[in-house]
Amino acid sequence: MFALIVPGRMVQPIEAVPGAGDKFAVTIPDAPSLNHISVFMTGQVAFPDGYGATVHLDMPGKGWAVIGGLTNQKPSAIFRLRGTFIPSSAAQATTFGATATASTTYTLGISCEPLAAVEAQVAAVGQTTAGAAANPSSSTALVPAQSAAAPPDPVLLAGLVGKNLVNAVSGFAQPLPDGSGSWIPTQAFDRWYREFERKLKTTGVGFLLRTD
Repeated sequence: MFALIVPGRMVQPIEAVPGAGDKFAVTIPDAPSLNHISVFMTGQVAFPDGYGATVHLDMPGKGWAVIGGLTNQKPSAIFRLRGTFIPSSAAQATTFGATATASTTYTLGISCEPLAAVEAQVAAVGQTTAGAAANPSSSTALVPAQSAAAPPDPVLLAGLVGKNLVNAVSGFAQPLPDGSGSWIPTQAFDRWYREFERKLKTTGVGFLLRTD
């Protein structure tokens, strides 16, 4: 009924837990190397009306945690693990107080439950994620929310745009015949604007702040 995809690995079926027909589980070897996983319904069987499933992850030293849910309307989901349940490379030395090794195994579980219970638990994951904006280190959400960055000061931004323009076109300056100054061809401004617009669309104003 369910399956797991780990990028670069074979598809793993998520088997029913013996004696618990409403629960399914699969082990994930070499867990510290994971970035994302995808969990999906195979399409062989749909949920009964009014039912869905919660998706859980069991991590050594931390236990089970809800990371999301599946329903007939949302039969698949991608979950990010790196930097949340799995430490980033900078913090790879330990995992929940124990040394992380390539052999560390996690268990992914699926529990079929009434739809109202599924929605409530998934909503709780979202609320925890939202709360991480104020204190990211305390969050146990799958994908911690990023704190909203304050917009750049408009006066500072205007100055950075002007500086970027001057740096871009000054190399095209040519001396006037009478030696009273210099001139810049309009093509230089057109070229600057096209490049400026391209950077804004691809990276936002961050390139201005980095090059100041």
